[in-house]
Amino acid sequence: MNQQLLDRILKCERLPSFPAIAARVIEMCGDENVSIRELGEVLSHDTAISTKILRTINSSFYGLRHRVTTVERATAMLGINAVKMLALGFSLVPQLKDMGGEDFDPTIIWKRSLFAAVGAHTIAREIKFDHYEEAFIAGLLQDLGVIVLLQTLRTDYVKVIEQAVDAHGKLRSLEEQELDLNHTQVGGALAEQWMLPAILTTAISGHEDPEDSVPEYQQLVRSVALGAKAADCFLCPQEHQAGRVKSYLRHASQWFDLNQEQAGSYLESIEEGTKELGKLFEIESSSQQTAADLLVLANEALVEISIKTAQQASLLEEENQQLSDKAQYDPLTSTLNRGGLDQMLLQEFENAGQTGKPLSVIFLDTDKFKHVNDSYGHHVGDRVLQLVAASMNENVPVGGRVGRYGGDEFVMVLPGVDGARATTIAEKVRCHIEKIEIETEAGDSLSTTVSVGLASYTATNPTTCTAQQLMAAADKAMYAAKAAGGNRVYHLPPIDQPQHKAG
Repeated sequence: MNQQLLDRILKCERLPSFPAIAARVIEMCGDENVSIRELGEVLSHDTAISTKILRTINSSFYGLRHRVTTVERATAMLGINAVKMLALGFSLVPQLKDMGGEDFDPTIIWKRSLFAAVGAHTIAREIKFDHYEEAFIAGLLQDLGVIVLLQTLRTDYVKVIEQAVDAHGKLRSLEEQELDLNHTQVGGALAEQWMLPAILTTAISGHEDPEDSVPEYQQLVRSVALGAKAADCFLCPQEHQAGRVKSYLRHASQWFDLNQEQAGSYLESIEEGTKELGKLFEIESSSQQTAADLLVLANEALVEISIKTAQQASLLEEENQQLSDKAQYDPLTSTLNRGGLDQMLLQEFENAGQTGKPLSVIFLDTDKFKHVNDSYGHHVGDRVLQLVAASMNENVPVGGRVGRYGGDEFVMVLPGVDGARATTIAEKVRCHIEKIEIETEAGDSLSTTVSVGLASYTATNPTTCTAQQLMAAADKAMYAAKAAGGNRVYHLPPIDQPQHKAG
């Protein structure tokens, strides 16, 4: 930050002095023993301010049931704080409103500030935040630094502000780029110099970064920031309004957990309140769009958000499925991996126990696979494994699954299939693999065979067998087939039944 420039700005003779009436009101309200009558007497000496306070309190903005005729009565009904804030606003704004007019018309700045002030007040009241009067004044003075920079730097600053007049969000970065100083720093410094209440100073200096505010005042600063976003919805060029509405809705949800219907209804209140107070503060309150127009955009944004949310949910589900697949499938053969295989077997074993239907497991091992890798290379060995897996997948019945148990060992889990049918399936797979020819890089033709073992389970006495024991029985049968010379099927009979050899 350019401290030297900031010091020069704060000492500039063109800056207005702090209004005496405002200073007196702040001083009195800092006294815990001040009475409503004393505050009323001080304000009544300034006819212009007291009149505007009464007109404001009796306007639809406050919606009081009974007309108030004295500042003392207004103070009694609304509280000292509300009257103090109104007094600050009506004493400060007239002195600040025409600053910068020689080189740049500040009307758009005050118009935005008024919309933002009403927005901050509306939002703070709706969320039951106690300091909604401070939210209004903080919103009204949030761009105090812009006014001050216009008044002190004149044409040098006009060049900066004209680049961002339709995109307020870019103003601070442009200021820092050209001046090494921004309007929130200037506004906050002047607010401190004027000894405004800390809650106002914090909001003025921090409304561009509400998340960085001290926790004590964060709700207020967020209210001011969201009020400014509402103002931008009303005042930005038509081509940018859809984006501004989306930003307003997003932050209303993020900062205050407001749904689209709630946030949209506030736009109507902001429009009405701005028209009412624009007359009292003598600030132009026309807008590019009406609240009704903005609500249409808000509804369109909601539909778009809903579609995007559904798309994101679908994409997330797809990504999660892909991750699940990666966790359960063998990348080389696209069959279940060991973890997926064990999970399926356990599930089907439990189902078989509940339904009484048979369950068979085929365990397959590629014969002399190490010789293939050693003689032809691992890329040929990988091709052999892929073809073995493909043959098993081609012959697996509906409901069955194939998995790679490890290395060159594969398993086929067959729910609802008894031993006789499983034997037929195993023989079909064995014969199919035996006929496969694989071409090597040398142009040779390579064939392979498999040793197959299978075991079946029927839940006649489920406590005598486990899923692991069924898998072990099929594995044992496979080793028996391999020990007998390979390229054959061995079938262990249903567990707990007398064993016989098939094939």
